[in-house]
Amino acid sequence: MFVDKTLEMETKFRDLVESTWIQYPKLGLSCDKEISYHKFYCKIQTILSFRKLSEYLGIPIFVSGPHTKYYLELNSPNDFGHYHPEFPIKLREFLLPAKTNKSLYTITLPIYELSLRNIAREFFVVYQKLDSNPKFFKKEADRYLMLVEENRLDPYYLDRFILFLYPAFTDNEDPEESSRFVYRKGDETIDAQVVKELVGFWIRRKADGTDTDFVLGLIDLLKLYDPEFYQNRIMITSN
Repeated sequence: MFVDKTLEMETKFRDLVESTWIQYPKLGLSCDKEISYHKFYCKIQTILSFRKLSEYLGIPIFVSGPHTKYYLELNSPNDFGHYHPEFPIKLREFLLPAKTNKSLYTITLPIYELSLRNIAREFFVVYQKLDSNPKFFKKEADRYLMLVEENRLDPYYLDRFILFLYPAFTDNEDPEESSRFVYRKGDETIDAQVVKELVGFWIRRKADGTDTDFVLGLIDLLKLYDPEFYQNRIMITSN
């Protein structure tokens, strides 16, 4: 009997995604010490290697960088993982099964609220401020990529963004030259170390060209589980 291997892999992966959502709070309890989104990566890797994820999706996860199919290298001083352009698109296709399953939504909503809501919101808050000044965003991504390619990236380079969410953050002391951003009151209360890590994530995604598809996936997540927050964030406000 003919078996459609692609359909079989997709079915297995969808089942795995559903069970992962349900079991997420119990995964990799030792990972809770990790900073920001590294905690999420750590937990997922306790049940699914990058090699296996690549097999399920039918594409390589990365097209270049220090990561291997077994291990995520987060401390490389002179390189970073360039995601395959289809990777975030594939994630959008598979990672929110509750969109079409009301009973699963009921089960996973409290899991989102307990384990994922804060980091999802923080990802979006940091992206919004970066995206409020596209010229700055692109300039920083280009600079970061250049420093990596020339092996000149300082290991403390991202420390300059610790205060990124503060209203007075600037990249130039000259008021006429400094970049302008949309500021939303209260954003500066997010942990500074988390902010630094997330700015680095989005700068790298701008550099490898996957930022738009990643943020579209994030918006899907927020619209499903956190619609009031999302609607409040997209209202036009500035200081």
